[in-house]
Amino acid sequence: MNKRVIAVAAAGVLALLGVLALVVWAQGANERALDGAELVSVVRLSGDVSAGTSATDLKKSTELVDLPKQSVPAGAVTDLSQVAGLSTNASVQKGEVLLKSRMETAGEKTQSDGVPNGSQEVTIALDAERSVGGVVKAGDTVGVIVTAEFKDVDAQATNFVVNQVPVTKVDRTLAAGEEGNLAGLLVTLALPALDAERVVHGQKWGTVWLTMQNPDTDTSGGKLINGSDVLR
Repeated sequence: MNKRVIAVAAAGVLALLGVLALVVWAQGANERALDGAELVSVVRLSGDVSAGTSATDLKKSTELVDLPKQSVPAGAVTDLSQVAGLSTNASVQKGEVLLKSRMETAGEKTQSDGVPNGSQEVTIALDAERSVGGVVKAGDTVGVIVTAEFKDVDAQATNFVVNQVPVTKVDRTLAAGEEGNLAGLLVTLALPALDAERVVHGQKWGTVWLTMQNPDTDTSGGKLINGSDVLR
């Protein structure tokens, strides 16, 4: 009987030692993974926050963490002083790295006062890459590029379809399970009838990209581009 008790106790001790060894090994693996990597301090959410949260109020829901430079998303906030006076323009989830593109002037409009005379609004869904890094906002002026494959001519082509387009509304969507990344935007544009049709057709059958423009942007010199132009 005593021998069985001793054997059970010994097995328990060995199991505990095994668990402790695994924990130590895992901690060492993390340290080895970071060993030699260039680290950057960034602001990360320690709790969920809603849209409209000021930089001041973010202090209680953020923490400063060191991450490998190669894993830090572009536009990461490294100190809340960088966004002083700003507020979040969308809800931000626990564990996300805070991005400058998530912050805007308190009270900044996300929607215009109405449809410009002679135009109609149309909304397209774009990821951050195709919407100038996700920084497009209501009041901006953009150009619209469409790239698509045309079966009749068996070729891919790219071209500006319209320039100097007013952005009247922007809604931001968040990436699920991707730390610090913006999933994309719902961008509403004010366009005359024919241009609205061209943009919708490009969104449906091709890929739409936006460029940021201003009243002095030179929109001349563009042309229909295909593979031979790129490789020339």
